[in-house]
Amino acid sequence: MFERAAQVNARFAAGTDKSDEIVTALEGLGLKSSQITVLSRSASAAVSAPAALGWLGRVKGMFGGGQAATVAPTAAPDLQIIVHMGQDGPLIEPVRKLFTRFGATGIEHLAATNSPNRAFGPAGAETDSAETK
Repeated sequence: MFERAAQVNARFAAGTDKSDEIVTALEGLGLKSSQITVLSRSASAAVSAPAALGWLGRVKGMFGGGQAATVAPTAAPDLQIIVHMGQDGPLIEPVRKLFTRFGATGIEHLAATNSPNRAFGPAGAETDSAETK
C-alpha cells in the first residue's frame, strides 16, 4: 500500500516576510517543527528567463543576425508553507484558519490516501503486492 498523510499547503504573496511568525503560530497549535516545511527565496535572488523570440528572430539568431535575446527578470516566487499533518487530522481546520488570518493567497488541503500497489505475476497475471511477498 502506498500511504500519504494529510497535508495543508498555503501560498503567500511574494515579499511576505512573516514566515517566522507563521511557524511560531503553527507550533502554538501543537505541531512539531518537523511537520512544517517553509519554501521561500530571498527577495534579492532574481530569477531570469530568456525573452521570447519569434520564429524569425530564432532563425536570425542561428545565422548571427538580429538582436541578441534580452533577459527579462521574473517576479520572485511566492512563499509556500507545507504542513504535514500525520496523525493531527483534527488540526486541519485550525491550520486553515491560521493561514487565512495571515493572508494566504491560496490554501490547499490534501487528504490522507491509501492506494493499493499492484505487481504483475507470471504471464501477465495481476497479483496483489502483499501476496507476492
